[in-house]
Amino acid sequence: MSWLDFTELARAHGKALTKAVFKAQCEDFVVEEVLGITPTEEGEHELLWVEKIGQNTAWVAKQLAAYAGIQQRQVSYCGLKDRQAVTRQWFSLHLPGKQGPDWQQLNLDGVNILKVVRHQRKLARGCHAGNQFVIRLKEGVVAEKKLIERISRIQAQGVPNYFGAQRFGYDNHNLTRAEQWFSGEWRPKKNQQDIYWSAARAYIFNKVLNFRVKHHLWAELIKGDVLQFNDSNTLILPDKIDDAAKVKWQQAELIATGPLWGKGHLLSQEQAAEIENNLAEEEQLLTDGLVAGGVAMARRSLVVYPQQLVWQQQQDNIEISFYLPKGAYATAVVRELVDW
Repeated sequence: MSWLDFTELARAHGKALTKAVFKAQCEDFVVEEVLGITPTEEGEHELLWVEKIGQNTAWVAKQLAAYAGIQQRQVSYCGLKDRQAVTRQWFSLHLPGKQGPDWQQLNLDGVNILKVVRHQRKLARGCHAGNQFVIRLKEGVVAEKKLIERISRIQAQGVPNYFGAQRFGYDNHNLTRAEQWFSGEWRPKKNQQDIYWSAARAYIFNKVLNFRVKHHLWAELIKGDVLQFNDSNTLILPDKIDDAAKVKWQQAELIATGPLWGKGHLLSQEQAAEIENNLAEEEQLLTDGLVAGGVAMARRSLVVYPQQLVWQQQQDNIEISFYLPKGAYATAVVRELVDW
């Protein structure tokens, strides 16, 4: 099957300003996880603040477990971070009634333990607040006036909250596997099923958002939209959207949402529901597979606003830094500036 590729998704702010080299080396993509909670400094769990360079999160978790002499399932983290990057993130290790090893003696290529502190609970997936990014785009020259104009538009209007290409795997492998699974050709191991459900949901969401961007509806409030508060998962259903809610939407306190497909009712109505249903019907194998798997219907914001966005340009390099809430992808911001 030919999938709608991430590179083909509609841009909200016009054509790319230039072409640039992205992630030429790990130091060009720096991610720092913002936990959003304060460790209790006591408890059964040891929290490690880890810097990794050129290593993936799951591999690091496995090495930490081995060094501490515990099962891999006793190591948790908030989310997966890019391998081709410098990333700093938290891991938790369940060590009831005992101290952890001397972490300063850990000799692991590309891994540095920056801080160790105790905590009362393990880290669950998605429990962090967000991520701070510093990104260097090389060999891309843009007139300063054009760059300022584009950055200003992004700050004011946000960017489409697309799922990034990594959600779908290399050459959309995760989508192909999901299709094979849902059609009965193949079955993944139980601990891998979430990967393919997530890819299927993300693909349908991206299709809906792509349609709304192409038709200039991504930042519009249309009939039947479901709104979500910018800083929480609380939803406002279509029949509850009053004048006060519309004011909050104009102020970006409320954001329109798209579907994360699954079992249950589609909360949108009228025009929004028509768009979502029509596009979902084109991917019936995926939607049927998600429903059969018992994955619950949910919503995701169509727009994300990069915060603390600053930039500088030196010769042919552009460096940008910004903060995104959890679940948002830095590449959704980068693609509104450059091709890579």
